[in-house]
Amino acid sequence: MIKLFTSAWEIESIAAVLFDKDGTLIDSHIYWGRIIQKRSRALLKAFNLKDELYPALCQKMGFSLERKILLPQGPIALVSRERVIDIILDFLIAQGAAVTFNQIDNLFMEVHSDFLKEINAYIKILPGVKEFLEKIKSRKIKTAVVTTDGIKNTREIVKFLEIDKYFDLLLGKEATLLPKTSGEPARIALKQLDIEPDKTIAIGDTAMDMTMAKESHLKAGVAVALGQVSFETLKKETAYVVNNYNELSVA
Repeated sequence: MIKLFTSAWEIESIAAVLFDKDGTLIDSHIYWGRIIQKRSRALLKAFNLKDELYPALCQKMGFSLERKILLPQGPIALVSRERVIDIILDFLIAQGAAVTFNQIDNLFMEVHSDFLKEINAYIKILPGVKEFLEKIKSRKIKTAVVTTDGIKNTREIVKFLEIDKYFDLLLGKEATLLPKTSGEPARIALKQLDIEPDKTIAIGDTAMDMTMAKESHLKAGVAVALGQVSFETLKKETAYVVNNYNELSVA
């Protein structure tokens, strides 16, 4: 077991760590920014919409073209995929487009399939991730990635980043129909790792990750403010917040 600590707090007796992926291991602004832009262009073409709607579509999905960052309010990476589709559906209907949920759903899948051809150009590991993984794995800590992304995509990303060797388990959206906020993904990970919740922490960059930790009765949820959510906002969700991995010490 390890103790995780900063100058402000410490968590003792940790035997396992569950990591979120986007915004926690990889730069979500670059990754999701590209996906959102591809989705927006595809929507314009599929439903014969004016090019002038492109910035609005990107913003509706949570990306600022001007600042090249994900918006703090989301919705991308903060709510379910289904909720994002509902938001876009309402927006397109308001523009007079004849469109259904399933059409957008299918279009998003096509976009993602096309994105896979260029995905490596938009995957950037966050500073300090590999060093932190090396520290905890040298202490025989069990680790898992618990993400709402697909398992195939997740496997390819951790392999490309050469961090796959650090994880005992990769858990994608296929593991359960329930959202992270239900705590079920963490419970499934705990069962597969054969570890108790009171010996496990979750590390993530959103309120959704902290809620998962609470609902699955983990020892703690640790938030890293490397994604789209600010330190101050994350502080409302958990007492354990850092700006980056360099602030985390292991003993």
